[in-house]
Amino acid sequence: MTRAGPAVDSRAIWRIAGPMILSNLSVAALGAVDTGVAGHLGSAGSLAAAAIGGQLLSYFVWCCGFLRMGTTGLSAGAAGRGDRPEGAAVLGRGLALALGLSALLGLVLAVALPWLLALFGPAPAVRDLAAGYVLIRLTGLPAALAVLVLVGWFVGRGEAGLPLVMILATNLVNAGLDLLLALHLGLGLDGLAIASAVADWTGCLIGLAAAFRTLTRERTPRPGRRALGDWPAIARMARINGDIFVRTLLLIGGFALFMSLAGRLGTTQLAATALLLTFFSMASQGLDGMAYAAESLAGRALAAGDLAGFDQAVRMTGIWTAALGVLAALVFALAGPLLIQALTDLDEVRRVAGDLLPYVVALPLIAWACFWLDGVFIGVTWSGAMRDAMLIAFAIHLGPALVLPDMMGADGLWIAFLGLFAARGLAMAGWYLARRRRLSPQPQRSSI
Repeated sequence: MTRAGPAVDSRAIWRIAGPMILSNLSVAALGAVDTGVAGHLGSAGSLAAAAIGGQLLSYFVWCCGFLRMGTTGLSAGAAGRGDRPEGAAVLGRGLALALGLSALLGLVLAVALPWLLALFGPAPAVRDLAAGYVLIRLTGLPAALAVLVLVGWFVGRGEAGLPLVMILATNLVNAGLDLLLALHLGLGLDGLAIASAVADWTGCLIGLAAAFRTLTRERTPRPGRRALGDWPAIARMARINGDIFVRTLLLIGGFALFMSLAGRLGTTQLAATALLLTFFSMASQGLDGMAYAAESLAGRALAAGDLAGFDQAVRMTGIWTAALGVLAALVFALAGPLLIQALTDLDEVRRVAGDLLPYVVALPLIAWACFWLDGVFIGVTWSGAMRDAMLIAFAIHLGPALVLPDMMGADGLWIAFLGLFAARGLAMAGWYLARRRRLSPQPQRSSI
């Protein structure tokens, strides 16, 4: 028996995408506040230590993004089938996994911290400052990973307003405590770290309270040990999360290779490349928000067996994601020179970035499909296909990435980078078409 899937129109899409775009932008704004406060602590060492420590933690949390994405797909599936007990169990299993991972990562970071920080090559004094910063931040790691699960659970249900509240509260508390602790009370770098940890727990507690209220309002029975310990469900969650983890590592590897090869072309090329990637980071805030909508709407529709609704969700989110990609390209083409001028006062970096600007204009025109299909695949838990598409794209990308920069310099590097996104988008499109032909109008369980 099929159920009616979620209504899919532009309003439904923006009810999810809008709050998530605002959430993403607030995170970017917080990064600017953190950098600004660290830059006023009286020493370049504090700024460098905050940057290194924050980046190290960001890598680990980014690698745990499968907690958010995997939970979204499973939550959307339970919501689409109307299976409230399973929806609650998805949340419980996800939070348990987040707690276990935070303990494991905390132990790894605490033991390996000196070696990990040494990879950044800082001076000993900066390394010591960064180590203290990271150790304080680790007290907030369980909360940060739990927030990933909570955001995924709410988005899967189509409730994007609550993640917005959680993330805005986290960022406002963080920014306020940055100013109070680091500057007003003179705690310096330790104050920044304490502010981040307290903010993480604030967002986590708000999310837990909202989830408890939601389950109570719906009179959902608490999942018992049998539901939480459902080994087939746990194995399915583990496979989905493992697939997404591999995909994420390869994606990080693609960006790391890009930056490493840019560094070989010289300091100016590296600086210009880093500057231009901030453009793509801006575009990704909107594209990623639209992917959230695809996750929720496509996932719930397919789980309900509503193929017409699924097709509508895929089509409408695709149109809007493409539109945002075109808009980003237009903004970069028209305002790119002004943005470059605003972001650096170094004439040589400005010149190189200006020469490479056409590649950044082309990037959202190619990459939008990756964001869109990521959202669809995450929502319907086609994680194995998403992993395999990334493997194929990375393998195709590797040859040009290693050869073209030697032949064409920075132009070759950017062409290879664009090729990574093009190959990934085409591979995912092929997998989508093959999978779509095999679908039947029956309520769907999570698939790998």
